[in-house]
Amino acid sequence: MKRTLFETDWIASRTVFYHEKTGKVSQNINDVIDYANLEIDPEGFNNYLDFGYSILEQTPVKYVKFLRYSSRLLIDDKGILSVEYLDDPADTWLDRIYSEEEIFDLIQSKIRAWEHTVEGEIIIPTSGGYDSRLLNSMIEEKSRIRSFTYGISEDQSESFEVVYARCLSEILGTKWEQIPLGDFHKYFDDWDRIFGVSTHAHGMYHIEFYKKMVSRVKGNNAFLSGIFGDVWAGSVFIPKLKNQKDIIKLSYSHGLCADSRQSRLSSKRPKLSQYWETNKKKLEDERLRVLATIRLKIRLISYLIIVPEQFCFKPWSPFLDIEVAMAMLNLPHERRKNRIWMKEYFQRKGLDIESGVIDASRQNVLDLSALRRIPVVPLDVDVLQEVINPAYVKWINNNVKNNNVTTNNQMVSKLLNIPKVGGILRLLGIGKNKQLEAYNAYLVLLPIEKLLKRCNKQKREMIK
Repeated sequence: MKRTLFETDWIASRTVFYHEKTGKVSQNINDVIDYANLEIDPEGFNNYLDFGYSILEQTPVKYVKFLRYSSRLLIDDKGILSVEYLDDPADTWLDRIYSEEEIFDLIQSKIRAWEHTVEGEIIIPTSGGYDSRLLNSMIEEKSRIRSFTYGISEDQSESFEVVYARCLSEILGTKWEQIPLGDFHKYFDDWDRIFGVSTHAHGMYHIEFYKKMVSRVKGNNAFLSGIFGDVWAGSVFIPKLKNQKDIIKLSYSHGLCADSRQSRLSSKRPKLSQYWETNKKKLEDERLRVLATIRLKIRLISYLIIVPEQFCFKPWSPFLDIEVAMAMLNLPHERRKNRIWMKEYFQRKGLDIESGVIDASRQNVLDLSALRRIPVVPLDVDVLQEVINPAYVKWINNNVKNNNVTTNNQMVSKLLNIPKVGGILRLLGIGKNKQLEAYNAYLVLLPIEKLLKRCNKQKREMIK
């Protein structure tokens, strides 16, 4: 007789980790790792390096797995765990076509139905971009909205996120505040406590964001998230895949990964091979490539829901609803491309902020600024050498140093964010910033270092 312990939804928006041998189950990976008998999984580790997060039900830790979308974790009378895969619910939505107006009506009806079930102020992280703009505009009682924004440019108040969000608030008459960021390197341990080695350590700026935000509101607030709205709406295009190596195109990692060629663990990647053989026909469909990207990256992006929960916010998003998501995904390609269908909607609603004469910076130097404010502690070469080339770790440490935040690096970053100029620089091969590349690799390897240190500490305590 088997009973269900957990069941995941259509994108596995709530991660469930389990240990195949010990039978431990938790939504926090740290709870299920057997540190006394820790083994690193070669394929799970190398995939983690390449993608920057755990994929295909594997983690860097041997025997520690997670449930994919639409699956159940079962346990029998002897305490043995097994996994049951359910039919993919997305398949039943591929032929359901909605008009653009029907989609906007659908989103609004979902938001307003949720709005009527919650009390008090409604928190909306607001970049001024299309997703948060849509969420703010569709709340019925605008007086309940508390919107907050952080900037990513050198002068954060001039960042386009801040400028656009302020403008949106003025149009809608909502209460808005800017949250200054820059000290998020204080929160590496907090991030590790929540996410461990399931994903790289890059979302600490959200911890700083919500930590500062929570002091400005009443607490236990309803929280409206735009998670994945941009992806379903058309901002993400995944090119056709020709072979197994092209699966990396689904990662959408923005360069936030490490070099698996530096791994000291070899693997033929059987999971990746199986994934390719099983899904290559489906992945010919552009919509299903987008969906595959979401499902692969959910280990990382779920932090947009998990982190606010750590501060007792109550997050919800219409874009996690399969009807909303698939309706958007099924729109004609030419309407989804560059989100034309949404641009025209905002023009009709008087929310076309882009067409106004707005002086705003599109520079993104948030990470480099954080490195200047709080330099990172070098990675431990001795601890990591069992899994990664020591020369690579030394290269990371050398290039991520605070004194490498040079004027040249800052100038390159500025130029890369200038329309057309940035594209030309990348074509010429000038777009690489060694410090940023090293910083990205640092963020991927830091959780591995913390894992190995915990393991070594437990082994020493056992000897005592």
